[in-house]
Amino acid sequence: MNNLELPGLVAAFADASEGMLAAILDQSADCIKVIGENGTVDYMNRNGQCAMEVEDFCAIAGQPWTALWPAEAGPMILDAMAKARAGEAARFEAFCPTAKGTPRWWDVSVSPLRGPDGTGRGYIATSRDVTERVRSGALRDAVAEEIRHRLRNHYVVVASLLAAHARGRPDLEAFVREITGLLNALGVAQTMTAEGGAACRLATLVPALLDPYATPNCRIRIGALPHAELDQPLVDAFALVLGELAVNSTKHGALGARGEVTLEGALVAGRLTLTWQEQSDRPVTRHERDGGQGLRLMTRVLASRGGEIDVAWAPDGLTATFWVPFA
Repeated sequence: MNNLELPGLVAAFADASEGMLAAILDQSADCIKVIGENGTVDYMNRNGQCAMEVEDFCAIAGQPWTALWPAEAGPMILDAMAKARAGEAARFEAFCPTAKGTPRWWDVSVSPLRGPDGTGRGYIATSRDVTERVRSGALRDAVAEEIRHRLRNHYVVVASLLAAHARGRPDLEAFVREITGLLNALGVAQTMTAEGGAACRLATLVPALLDPYATPNCRIRIGALPHAELDQPLVDAFALVLGELAVNSTKHGALGARGEVTLEGALVAGRLTLTWQEQSDRPVTRHERDGGQGLRLMTRVLASRGGEIDVAWAPDGLTATFWVPFA
């Protein structure tokens, strides 16, 4: 709804003085600025001057708005003004110290300022101080990174204790190797998403998980993988499933003999699907993953993410296809 559909509002401000309009803008706790058509700062409300620690607005009046920001924010400001000029919603978040050098982060929205005839007169820029939120987020990231670091150390300690306990006991050594492989996979998964807590690319995760298992006698060929950004729960799920497949292949399949392992992926109709295929010169005599603990583990892990796994056996290996819903 535009102002032409609000006659009461138009009438109320038709005779408003400049001082009255300034007093209204001063009621906002945000920093409100009028930016001229050429990008200059023509007005800043009183609370905005306080937030920006501007003691004398005349000292910055008429300066380019970009001049008040660090150089790296310039492209974001110009892009926001271009979007506003085209009638699009324009918003960005950036760092900018105050006039006195106090470090602060701002959430900024930019809207076009138009005259009664609809022609552009400049822009209205509203900046909200979000420094505490950004700092809180940085603190959470630091705490999460410390937790991940300690968790990875615990994986190493547990694996070492298990190895020491199983030493000289052939009945336990195979079990310890399997658990150690899964712990290593989880450690890799935690490392992949450690930097910034951001999503992890599938094409980055898969080689990191599988490359350590390749041998001179059995290479792991990673085929086409879709561009997919995985969140932490999905990274952990894939780490457990691929770790289980690799560990069992080392025990009973191609990675423990001669052959080749191939992994490919696809993103179709809302499903992210990975296909593990291995061929070995060692004939398949025992279907250890068919209904055993490993298959149950993979099934439960994928089910927790709404996915499934199917294993098809061949005389010289197997094909395991698993998928999860993915938007």
